[in-house]
Amino acid sequence: MRSGIILSGGRSSRFGQDKGLVELGGKPLVSWVVDLLRNVTDEIIVVVGSEENIPHYWTVVPDYVHVVPDYYPEDSPLIGLISGLRVANGSYAAVCACDMPFVVPDVLEMLFCVSYGLNGSFLVKSDGWIESIPSVYNVSTCLNFAEALREMGEMRIRKVLENMSDTVTVSVEKLRVIDPDLISFFDIDTLESYDIANGILSNKYK
Repeated sequence: MRSGIILSGGRSSRFGQDKGLVELGGKPLVSWVVDLLRNVTDEIIVVVGSEENIPHYWTVVPDYVHVVPDYYPEDSPLIGLISGLRVANGSYAAVCACDMPFVVPDVLEMLFCVSYGLNGSFLVKSDGWIESIPSVYNVSTCLNFAEALREMGEMRIRKVLENMSDTVTVSVEKLRVIDPDLISFFDIDTLESYDIANGILSNKYK
């Protein structure tokens, strides 16, 4: 069984509201990610910042999507990862962010395939920079390691797979075969990038 985890717990002062609920092309950003994960996973989990956020997400995601709050109080994507892995029923989980609406499902499919029997897989740019999202994690082993990192005060999510053995690194450039423009890594973290995303949609559905 495969799980899909969407991290939607970050604060968004630029947008003035929860970023996952910001609409793009007539639907919330989180819904774009839910739709793409449906193609490659058996369950979908959305991790939000607090219990107060849950009802807002219930109004926009399908009934089959689980919405859970951050398990710990620290404001970090690592906490979102831990929170999602704690409730995941799959052996492996693909982790995406709510502000990355254009992830190509075949990219996740590839990461799942190369991860089996190992602790997970992640993407690396040509300069060595680790792209921590999207990635695929072995649920049980990565949860234990992520919890240990938190205990040590290491809150960078990329340190989970970077520091574990039996993982696969995949060059971002090699993904151009299935994602020529590397649009899977486009994230909407500013108003300017939001405008660009609208332009991408306009071109995509001409």
